[in-house]
Amino acid sequence: MIYGHFDRLAGRHVAGWAFNRTIPNQRLTVRVLVDGVEQAAAIADQYRPDLEDAGIGDGAHAFTLVLPPQAMDGKPHQLVVEVEGAPLLGTPVDVVLPNLHYSPLPAPNPVPPIGLAICAIAKDEDSYLLEWLAYHRVVGVDHFVIFDNDSSDATSRILSRLSQQGWLDHVPWPTQPDRTPQEPAYQEGVRRLNGRARWVAFIDLDEFIQPLGNDDVRIVLADYQGVGGLMLPWRIFGSGGRQVAGEGLVMERFTWRAAEDHPVNATVKTIARPELVARVGVHTPGLSAGFLVDENFTVAGAHGDPDRHVVPQARRLVLNHYFCKSWQEWERKRDRGIATALPGSPTHIRPDSHFHSHDVNDVEDKTILRFRDRVRAEMQRLAAAL
Repeated sequence: MIYGHFDRLAGRHVAGWAFNRTIPNQRLTVRVLVDGVEQAAAIADQYRPDLEDAGIGDGAHAFTLVLPPQAMDGKPHQLVVEVEGAPLLGTPVDVVLPNLHYSPLPAPNPVPPIGLAICAIAKDEDSYLLEWLAYHRVVGVDHFVIFDNDSSDATSRILSRLSQQGWLDHVPWPTQPDRTPQEPAYQEGVRRLNGRARWVAFIDLDEFIQPLGNDDVRIVLADYQGVGGLMLPWRIFGSGGRQVAGEGLVMERFTWRAAEDHPVNATVKTIARPELVARVGVHTPGLSAGFLVDENFTVAGAHGDPDRHVVPQARRLVLNHYFCKSWQEWERKRDRGIATALPGSPTHIRPDSHFHSHDVNDVEDKTILRFRDRVRAEMQRLAAAL
């Protein structure tokens, strides 16, 4: 008996699982049809631990098929995923395949008063907040909308004081019992910035937008006026072997990262036009119009899942992600939980395996240190305002 499920369409990726209960070790061939025409086929043999936990054989029964570029036309279609001529649960389904053929949009008219804003959610970040704010002010960020998610340290006081200067919105954002905090915060951030900001970056407080080739993010964005959003590739920085936090800025203490082609870097975050964001996402939003592209104008989803977009040899903007820091700092980060899961849920507390999988120290990268002196000076100005 064959059963399975179509799980999702993400860019060109069609994902799900298929399993023969009668012959548990069999790996089934899965086909994807669009409007009755076969577009892709593959063996369902990818391992997923959730399948094994659910008793689906040995768990190696998932599939990810990649639709051909010519099928991606931005139009509605009927999609069927079938095994041995029978559709999997969840299909047939009516879908709109994303359009991967870039064409520019006109710039907003009138142009909003804020050039570049950041929308972020924070919890117990007082050790890092001034450096992160100062750094982004130095590289051209004009405004911040920070959602304060039940902070118990000095984060709330710092944000409240700085909000009096007019360049930062401090939004108390307590956790609700029936929803995760981060994506609803982003949606509210879009509402607040629509019409106020030309661009908004959706990033975390352990991520630093780094311009390459110049010192101002806005100079780079000027070359992307016709896009709906620009994807920023991750550069994951490891612990460098540090066990304790020690003294110094984050950018000074952690200068070793994963090589550009390491799989841990194959994720992006986004700077988007807020008036075009129809659906927020932690990594990539859904746009009501226009295109989400990388620095080479390759459309999101061209490689498959938009969130897993790869930008080889990025030369315009990257996102330094200080995911691990020291082991001591990791333990604090782990124990406060993540904003994409409900407190008490199995995924709210990260496992230590997340640290080890991201603690990659292949390449020494001190590029960001060219901003160090300006960041320290700006930190002093911010501290004086407190």
